[in-house]
Amino acid sequence: MSEKIQPSHLQRDAYVYIRQSTMHQVRNNLESQRRQYDLARRAERLGFVRVEVIDDDLGRSGSGGQERPGFVRLVGAVCGGGVGAVLALEASRLARNNRDWHHLIDLCAMAETLVIDHDGVYDPRVLNDRLLLGLKGTLSEFELGLLRQRAQEALAQMIRRGEVLWQAPIGYIRTEDNRMEMSPDRQVQDAIGGVFQKFTELGSVRQVLLWYRQNQLPLPTLECDQGPWREVWRLPVYNRVMSILKNPTYAGAFVYGRRERRTVIVDGRARKSDGHLVPPDQWEVVIRDHHPGYIDWETYVRNQRQIETNIAMGGRMGASSSGAAKSGPALLAGLLRCGRCGRKLHVGYSGRKGRVPRYYCRGAHLNHGGEWCISFGGLRVDQAVTQAVLEALEPIHVQAAIEASRQLQEQEDQRHRALRLALEKAEFEAGRIRRQYDAADPENRLVAGELEGRLEQALRQVRDLEDRLEAAKRPADPLIESQRQRLMELGCDVRRAWDHPAAPVALKKRVLRTVLVEIVADLLDDPARVSLRFHWAGGVHTHLLIPKNRTGQHRHTTDREVMDLMRDLAKVCDDPRCRPSGRTPRRSCGPW
Repeated sequence: MSEKIQPSHLQRDAYVYIRQSTMHQVRNNLESQRRQYDLARRAERLGFVRVEVIDDDLGRSGSGGQERPGFVRLVGAVCGGGVGAVLALEASRLARNNRDWHHLIDLCAMAETLVIDHDGVYDPRVLNDRLLLGLKGTLSEFELGLLRQRAQEALAQMIRRGEVLWQAPIGYIRTEDNRMEMSPDRQVQDAIGGVFQKFTELGSVRQVLLWYRQNQLPLPTLECDQGPWREVWRLPVYNRVMSILKNPTYAGAFVYGRRERRTVIVDGRARKSDGHLVPPDQWEVVIRDHHPGYIDWETYVRNQRQIETNIAMGGRMGASSSGAAKSGPALLAGLLRCGRCGRKLHVGYSGRKGRVPRYYCRGAHLNHGGEWCISFGGLRVDQAVTQAVLEALEPIHVQAAIEASRQLQEQEDQRHRALRLALEKAEFEAGRIRRQYDAADPENRLVAGELEGRLEQALRQVRDLEDRLEAAKRPADPLIESQRQRLMELGCDVRRAWDHPAAPVALKKRVLRTVLVEIVADLLDDPARVSLRFHWAGGVHTHLLIPKNRTGQHRHTTDREVMDLMRDLAKVCDDPRCRPSGRTPRRSCGPW
């Protein structure tokens, strides 16, 4: 027994601290666990009667980045003065950072507690032992940093080469030489490509989601239930559609650094959190044309710009997005900007059924308590802007009609193709189960009964898909000649198509957002007019002045000239509709 162990130490408890950094080590590095638990018997051989084992920190790192309840319990026991010795397999088990290590050594020196590892017994009150313990703690921290640096540099080298080291997204498979290829499943390829096609057509993530939900078309996704990743088909949710559209992998690019880890100090300790988005211009690695893509890079960038544009910014100063096209009657919502303060204009509704829009800027009032900047009615402004846009689009009316006809046909074709591929897969699965059922021993009812149930379920799915495909074929007939002619007539007269009751407001707003970036609005006096400066998508700026109603004037009021004329006529004419029945007028109005 070491001469450093005094009777005063043996009268107190011996604490054995056991730790492993990860759950993988806990499950697989069993020999290390046995060596650490054997320290309890070593403490008994050294003469300690009471031995306390602390193994609360199994699976927790000692780098100082996470809480260690076992270490906190050990420190508290040392501070209480009831610990005669702290036993650990090595210094790295107690701590991998100098902060925790030296804190524990200082407390042991004050409480006259020994530190024991597989090399020997140390008394922190002795300078030579204190120096040696300090070197052990420093080397332990240095060792961890060196291992981390080597691993991170090796990872960075593979990333810079564009090698895939993680799970490939749905629609791709990872090859043995760390490359990515498109999934050989045609149904998966068609489903992923259809998401990008529908977004180009509809221009909104939510509208894409609603289309898939309304048509009951599932999308593939990867799922892991305590085992390997497997492909499952489910009706999409919003986050699933968004993740597909925002993933640059589908544009054929290898990207690293889309998210970062951030560190904050909480209660004197570093707390790290992952998943924080990084702007695209700050991504660490971007390798275009790394693998086959479902879309090209330009389409991906355009989609991201469209998604950002759809985010409503609440009228904040400097916001450039117009927001997604909604179903409200105000056609210019999200496009108008105040010419005085630069904020986006708000929209309010009044009148019967709340269908009369009014645009106003109250950003200064909300933020600083100031006066409202501008306010004007929306009916006349919407009509004037619509007229200007339709005149600008007049040369491409016929082309737009042809494109609309093509998109209608493509939409039906996409739906049929998805159902056909799903039916092919269901028929293959049913055939596979049937072969298993035929090969099973009929006398083994446990196996035969289970396979029979699976076969019935697979056949029901096949019949359901056949019925859906048959139902989808009925309205999918190509446009007859009369319908095509009608569509071309509407294309030649886009005004009638615009004013058609079946034309959705959201579609009109999308047309306006396609050709207009924004409109800067202001009010002019004497005479009262609304000044609109158009910023067209092509970079051209035009100016438009619209007369503004004075106070008390609106579409239900009568002009003063008409009122004066009615008063003059009332002096010489009777209103036949107001004359009592059977009464003869006093005089008749002659020709004017």
